[in-house]
Amino acid sequence: MGMRILLGGIPLGCDNVGDEAIIACTVGCFREMFPDAALAVSTARPEATAAQLQVEGMPLFGFDGEKSFREFTAALRDFDLFAWAGATGLSDYPAVAVRLLLRAQRAGVRTVVWNVGMNEQLNPAFYQARGRRLALLQAASRLTGGHFDAVGAYEDLLSRRIEAKLARALRGCDAVVVRDRPSREQLCRIGYDGATVGADSAICLRSAGEERLPAVVGEWQSQAIIGVCISSQQPPADPVALSSAFDRILAADNHRRLLFMPMNPVTDLAWMRTFSAGMRLREKTRLLENCPEPEVIQAVAGRCRLVISSRLHLLVLAANAHTPFLGISRGSKVDNFLAEFGQRPVGCVEDCDQEQLTAAAEAALQAPREDFRQLSQVVHNRLEQRLREAAAAVQKAVAATAKGMG
Repeated sequence: MGMRILLGGIPLGCDNVGDEAIIACTVGCFREMFPDAALAVSTARPEATAAQLQVEGMPLFGFDGEKSFREFTAALRDFDLFAWAGATGLSDYPAVAVRLLLRAQRAGVRTVVWNVGMNEQLNPAFYQARGRRLALLQAASRLTGGHFDAVGAYEDLLSRRIEAKLARALRGCDAVVVRDRPSREQLCRIGYDGATVGADSAICLRSAGEERLPAVVGEWQSQAIIGVCISSQQPPADPVALSSAFDRILAADNHRRLLFMPMNPVTDLAWMRTFSAGMRLREKTRLLENCPEPEVIQAVAGRCRLVISSRLHLLVLAANAHTPFLGISRGSKVDNFLAEFGQRPVGCVEDCDQEQLTAAAEAALQAPREDFRQLSQVVHNRLEQRLREAAAAVQKAVAATAKGMG
């Protein structure tokens, strides 16, 4: 009988198209690595995930208080391996990662971290001072006449404690794979140096067929479509300036059209609907609605002449489709992916330079698409090779652990 493997860690099933692309491809990767294994996925929508990916659906563990951690511990009795899979979960949800990994290890369940990203900073929600403690620390700072930042010292101490716990949990894993070299460097910084560099699992995604393309693609088939996603998680500090930049890009050529492509069909959709309504050339824009499937989004990206995004995974899907793209930075994960292609971000959400964005967009739209296709294919081949090497490392590590346990 094959192993039983539980995949999870990040909040899957919560309207994030990028996360759904990750888990779909992660399931494919683990089926290739462990063809005889039975796979289960921890998600907020167990039944839908089970039907879509042909896996066992399990509840979303770790994100609903102590009860969900107890349920996780109970569920571990039925599994041989727990894999924390994808996204920037180690830095976005470090306390959750520590507790789930350590609970699995204490239960004698093997653990793997698969193709995660690690930001330069942990999610502040896990170490920021709040309420009464914040007030006391601020009072302490005032007593020193501003010579000592008690809040900063407290938050730095707590952050370093969480990082130390995370490093300890990672040292107990059979294998740890990160999606890029900067993420490995961040893990080394916190005290863990055993990570293998792989790639984002979503590079394995295959596009949907033409029959699933939304109507707007056919209606605009003779136009130069520019796909855009601006994350509602961290919207631009100056949306008027960004709107003006997009208006300028459209005004430069009458055949250009702007297609807003939300990577969260709830929050991104609402934000971009409001944003597009404020554009001067809004009659040349459309909002892609009712399209939560990553493979369809990727197919649409493949019909675009250019993609501009502050969401990492729209950039990944555009790269899969060999469509030129520009990234607006909202953290190191976007910057790290752009660097694989020798690119830098065209500004950031805190300060998006109109001139830089419009000039970069114009250059990309004027350049022969075949030039980018060739570059993209070379990079994609390199990432796929890293993914194969990471998979081999995981197989070897898990086999070695199984032999030792036997």
